[in-house]
Amino acid sequence: MTNLQILVGQHQAKAAQMAAQPVDWDKRKSKWLSVLQALIDQIRASLISAGVSAEQIVVTRHGLTEETLGSYQAPGLKAQIGTVTVEFLPIGSVIIGGYGRVDVTGPRGEVKLIAEDAQSFHDPEDKTPSYEREWVWSAYPDKSRRSGFCLDDEGLAKVMELVLGSA
Repeated sequence: MTNLQILVGQHQAKAAQMAAQPVDWDKRKSKWLSVLQALIDQIRASLISAGVSAEQIVVTRHGLTEETLGSYQAPGLKAQIGTVTVEFLPIGSVIIGGYGRVDVTGPRGEVKLIAEDAQSFHDPEDKTPSYEREWVWSAYPDKSRRSGFCLDDEGLAKVMELVLGSA
């Protein structure tokens, strides 16, 4: 077998395994909204800790519609930092390569935040559904998955610099 055949076979086997697993979409939506709310709370607290006035940060609500999750309201965030505004807009949970996406936009650009499995590798026999796994947030400043970084305090500072630019 060639390396390409092996790679294609592995991905097809993983897709077949995932298709065979029943998904409780209510639990998936509940997990998504819980993790999203925790992200919004963390960002708000980090911005306040960094010196942004609480009055300059507004938690927003966004109507989303996804085929598997239906229509629902999801939290976002808008922050006035100096003379510019940064927005954290939830895009959806059912995405390729992750468990959810939030776009961060500012005057200098956009960064995508992706909720991902905390474990980068899983045993193919592990049948644990996504909503029972731990999720972590990573930031991606461009379309490449190779240039991502963890969304910890340092990562949030980097995201803000990318969308705001230097003062």
